[in-house]
Formats: sequence, structure tokens, C-alpha cells
Amino acid sequence: MRNMSKKTWKLRVWNHMTEMQKLDILLKHAKVPHTYDPKYLSDYTEQIVVYNSEGQRMWDAICFHGTFSLPGSYGAEQGLIEVMGAQLLGHDDVKGWLTARQVTKMWRCRNAAQNR
Repeated sequence: MRNMSKKTWKLRVWNHMTEMQKLDILLKHAKVPHTYDPKYLSDYTEQIVVYNSEGQRMWDAICFHGTFSLPGSYGAEQGLIEVMGAQLLGHDDVKGWLTARQVTKMWRCRNAAQNR
């Protein structure tokens, strides 16, 4: 995979990854401290927890996929991400039906607003 061009990699690999796998890669590239648990609760659930520099939990993302979905998990049928955390959303609630790129954009915009 190291000899593949970015375009080839995106065509062959990126399109076959889950949104959580994509979010994990995007957070790694942005050097955001986080943990990724691809088998959180079951084989059909993935979770990412993002921490601040002191190691305190800031926000988390979860995705239920496959034939398994919990009632009330927003975007499960489409394999999309549900996030929770005041540091990301500005309120203690959840937001669903998000792609990895949308979550990353939300995080970058939130950080930019706090650093002004």
C-alpha cells in the first residue's frame, strides 16, 4: 500500500472502510489524542473516544453497523456516526447521521472558534 498513489489508495481502500475507520485515520493525521475500539460492546459496534491534553474525555463517537442496530442510534442503518459531547457540539446531547469528514470538520471549527 505504500507504493500506491493517493488517488489509487482512495479508490481501493477508502471507499471500503467504515466511517469510524475513516474517522480514526483523520484524527490520527490531525494528531488528536483518541482511542478506537472496533469491537465496543459487540462485533457490530465501533467507538472512538477523544481526550484533551490532560487525558480527560472530551467527546465520543459511536457507530452501529451491519444487521445490528439499537433503537435510537442515529444513522445506524446507513453506517453513519453518532457523536456526543459538549466540547464538540456545544451542548450535552447527541447528533447523528454524520460522516467522518463532517465530524472532523465540526471538531476543527470548534477548535478554531475556541482559539480566537
